[in-house]
Amino acid sequence: MEKKKEFKEVKKDDGWFRNVWRRLREVEGDELESKNIIATIGHENFQTKGDNEGYFEFNIGTKKALESGYKTIDLNIENNPNIHKTTATIIGSEPLVGIISDFDDTMIVSDVTNKIKLGLNTMFKNYKQRTVVLSMLERFNKILAQNPKGSPSTLFVLSGSPQQLFIPVKSFLDYYHFPKRVLILKKAHGENKDPLTDQFAYKTQKIERLIKLYPNMKWVMFGDSGEKDLEVYKAMKAKYPRKVLRYYIRDVDSGKIKEYNQI
Repeated sequence: MEKKKEFKEVKKDDGWFRNVWRRLREVEGDELESKNIIATIGHENFQTKGDNEGYFEFNIGTKKALESGYKTIDLNIENNPNIHKTTATIIGSEPLVGIISDFDDTMIVSDVTNKIKLGLNTMFKNYKQRTVVLSMLERFNKILAQNPKGSPSTLFVLSGSPQQLFIPVKSFLDYYHFPKRVLILKKAHGENKDPLTDQFAYKTQKIERLIKLYPNMKWVMFGDSGEKDLEVYKAMKAKYPRKVLRYYIRDVDSGKIKEYNQI
């Protein structure tokens, strides 16, 4: 989805009005509704179509062997002369340790259980003014370092935030130097929307898809006590005991992080 850019430069001393205006411009997009999008990987082309909100997804199957790592992909959009470039993470069949982490109140302090504070944090503060959970950055780096040198990052950030907040979420993670990651956000409405209020159903669906997509991956999961992370991860550990190594839950009140490695 193409986004209009206003107030591109973000400053730590920006006022609330500037932050709100920027957020409104970020969630407003030049939609790619029903437009054809062609992805070029090497010399192969793959085509998909934007949905009714301008979001799109590629399910790519190729007979050519792709090396693990990062690969540049050219995106051609119907009736748009510009070629847009993005980066794909290629994860091979080798056994690796992967991370699935919640975002709000796990990596960033959001006060999700207090809807007024959540709204103030989301709308009135920019990513440079938000509070990071620094211990998570250290934990992620330590876990990813267990994989062979040169392996692509296997961090998947699974958030209940809507796709319209992609820019501020990505900007926050980049600003605080979190490892490269795949960012999974909720499709809140439109075609093929995710469960809106059922966090358990939403997260279990996404996690099971990752487990099946990467059968040789062992998983470590991170979440918080604010919503359904504990129940979700406990269920995943019970269903996939050999796939889920352990999970961690951050207490939203004390900030303490507890490890769980039993069903």
